[in-house]
Amino acid sequence: MVAPSAVHDTISGRILADGYPVVVDLAESLGSRMVDRITGRSYLDFFSCFCSLPLGWNHPALCELEGELGRLSVNKITNSDLYTTEYADAVESIASDAMPSHLDRMFFIAGGAMGVENTMKAAMDWKFQKLNGAGSVDSNCQHADAQDGFCWNADFELSSKISIGHFREAFHGRSGYTLSVTNTDPAKSERFTKHKWPRFSNPKINFPIDENEKQRLIEAESKTLEQIRAHAEESDDSMAAVIIEPIQGEGGDNHFTDRFLNDLQSLTHEIDALFIVDEVQTGVGATGRMWAFEHSDIRPDLVAFGKKMQVCGMFAGGRLHEVEENVLTTSSRINSTWGGDLSDMVRGAEILRTIHRDDLLQNTARRGEELLQGLSEISNEYSFVSNIRGRGTMCAFTLPDTNLRDEYRQYALDEGLFTLTSGPNSIRLRPPLTMGVDEVQEAIVGFEAAARKLNSRMVE
Repeated sequence: MVAPSAVHDTISGRILADGYPVVVDLAESLGSRMVDRITGRSYLDFFSCFCSLPLGWNHPALCELEGELGRLSVNKITNSDLYTTEYADAVESIASDAMPSHLDRMFFIAGGAMGVENTMKAAMDWKFQKLNGAGSVDSNCQHADAQDGFCWNADFELSSKISIGHFREAFHGRSGYTLSVTNTDPAKSERFTKHKWPRFSNPKINFPIDENEKQRLIEAESKTLEQIRAHAEESDDSMAAVIIEPIQGEGGDNHFTDRFLNDLQSLTHEIDALFIVDEVQTGVGATGRMWAFEHSDIRPDLVAFGKKMQVCGMFAGGRLHEVEENVLTTSSRINSTWGGDLSDMVRGAEILRTIHRDDLLQNTARRGEELLQGLSEISNEYSFVSNIRGRGTMCAFTLPDTNLRDEYRQYALDEGLFTLTSGPNSIRLRPPLTMGVDEVQEAIVGFEAAARKLNSRMVE
């Protein structure tokens, strides 16, 4: 086996290896603590593999599944076509423990972007059929246009008029369609062919919310809603859906008011577009509820999931069923070889059971309150730490610029806190749902020490 000290050199010889300088000790990392095999140092994990380790490292409930997960990994089953009792059990568990009550269909696939992309495809098909009817391509097909049974030109002419409305500073993935609705770091999307789909301003909250901010938000939200309404009325294209992250993660941990999300949902009904919520990062407990949209009492037609669920995909229903032969009821419209990995689904189902059994949603809500309180106290003492925000433990704060943010993050790392960046100048926190009271207090001490170090350096 490659020595820990040689891991980075070995990987970088064949792969772009610009990740973190640690080498994770998979045996010694436990709970909220990640251990570096090179130095032996333990870090409080506010990264959790980009918000995908809901129970932390080596949780006992998952360690007990080691034999079962190993057995399931021997044969990689094509879940879409070959069925097993394990698959049926996982589907049943996910339906009972995670599926929003107003939705009734599921779709599984590998990769969050693919989960999002298939919500978009579901919406495109829905809108196409509502505008043109299921047989419209064949009826518009000229003999010269038909190639190998496909009416390419007729299909292109009709389908190319359909678009997906989305927001500034959104990140929905790096796949074909999702590239057209992702606009955070240009490095992730520039020079790749994209659709020029409608992009609307994002009326994000600037914390704390005082009277001036309340008024600004009312005006900003009204402007955004009018942009969407005007586009729907005046543009040649037809919006199949509007997609939003309840909290924009990579774009800067941008929050929206419950009022705006409710008004946005109402507007999608008005303009006859589906409402898609991307919960790949926010879902499965990070905000103190199973789904972030539940805080706003909205009922999206399509919900994309991934990360903490272990398997990715979507929940669907609602107005999608206005079209009887939609992509979730018609064979071969959407699919993949494996239909989600079976071992991932079994692990995910056990995670969901553990979340409910151990009351981890309430734990996350309480730890989030403590974390926000501690960060607010740091902000009161050090004004360069600002815009303290969060729901559950999905928290973030802002520094004056990118350089100061990166410097602060290094000081936090020196204090044993493993964090993530967000947007141009924010730090985001993504701890596991199992983080305890003492660990939150330890983290607050570390974040305060990092602020003190940065302050001392700034006044030199």
